Amino acid sequence: MRQRPRRGWSPGPVQVGISSSQSQPARLLREALTEMERHGDRDGRILAAARLAELMAKTRSTDEGFRLLDAASPAPHTPAATTSAHHLARAVLCFVAGRYEEGAAAARAAETAARAVAGPEQWGLLARALAMRATSLGLAGRFGETGLVAQRALPHAEAYGDPQLLALVLSVLRETALRSGRLREAIKTGRRALDLAERSGDRTATVFERANLAKLHLLMEETAEARDLAETAVRETGPAGPGWCVPYAMAALARVRIRMAEPGVGALLDEAERAAHAQGDLQAQDEVRSVRVELTLQEERPEDALALLADRKTRSAHLTARAWLAFGRVQEAVEVAAAEAARADRAGERLAETDARIVHAAALAELGREREAADAFGRAAALAEALPYPAGSRRLALVRR
Repeated sequence: MRQRPRRGWSPGPVQVGISSSQSQPARLLREALTEMERHGDRDGRILAAARLAELMAKTRSTDEGFRLLDAASPAPHTPAATTSAHHLARAVLCFVAGRYEEGAAAARAAETAARAVAGPEQWGLLARALAMRATSLGLAGRFGETGLVAQRALPHAEAYGDPQLLALVLSVLRETALRSGRLREAIKTGRRALDLAERSGDRTATVFERANLAKLHLLMEETAEARDLAETAVRETGPAGPGWCVPYAMAALARVRIRMAEPGVGALLDEAERAAHAQGDLQAQDEVRSVRVELTLQEERPEDALALLADRKTRSAHLTARAWLAFGRVQEAVEVAAAEAARADRAGERLAETDARIVHAAALAELGREREAADAFGRAAALAEALPYPAGSRRLALVRR
């Protein structure tokens, strides 16, 4: 059963899409796996199966990947590095399949095995395991645990020296800072991740980081920077550019155009949605749907927003509250927004808390509960200013008009 990830969590480039360049490695790994089986090399078979299973995750063949791992499980005497690789492959498959709690457990097992590995190889295995665990925890709704886990990954990634791995860890740290409301820190970390992705020559990671930086600058009301990053990311995806990050880049540009009240957002989201569905990427599908809900609310079509939210695998509470309010179901808006504000407060998700408190205050005002509304507006304004969260402050000012 798939779990519902928290909205807004955009993990680093752990997941990738179908690429013709992956057919050759897959063929070679299958040949290696057959050869290991023929010679009775159990340890080699476990390692080859892990490598092939992880490649299956990249092409969305998760069922085949799980079968490979189940048929070649490590034993107590299996070398620690091979055991860690096996559990890491399972964590990646669980991530793609939406089985986030299982993925976190598998990443924890990979970390445990990696600690018995000697030499620099341990750094790389630990960095990957901890980054994968932090990402899975975030998607499982256990945000309070992600920051410390991700921070533990950073020194191992820096010691190992692989730019792609370090960019992955920084991507996770960027998201942690974002959800905590530390936007300037998130931008700084995102810039570092983008620089590493560019240096490593990883075009998909580069596009992904540009798209995420565009969203961050938009939250800071730095629209010129956001536009430049989003437009560059979209340009770099076509016509034969990076595959899996296409919907993320297009969703980022759609957000910019919504903010600037520009035309053509619907067509852009249609293209992003087709790409996300073609790849079977659940996170990309959720991202595109979230942006489409924003568009319908801007166009004053709350019934369409509610229909989108009702069909979603991932629920966005503050958008649901906004849609109920716009639709005239004010009491529902009050209840949903209050519950989300309380949840986000407990979890330390300050942006989500601010967004929910703004809707809650507006709904209270609509009900004529003026004193409560004034208190709620004041609390939301203080939080947005303290973070700071300029986009939240702007939205609050518009609501209070």
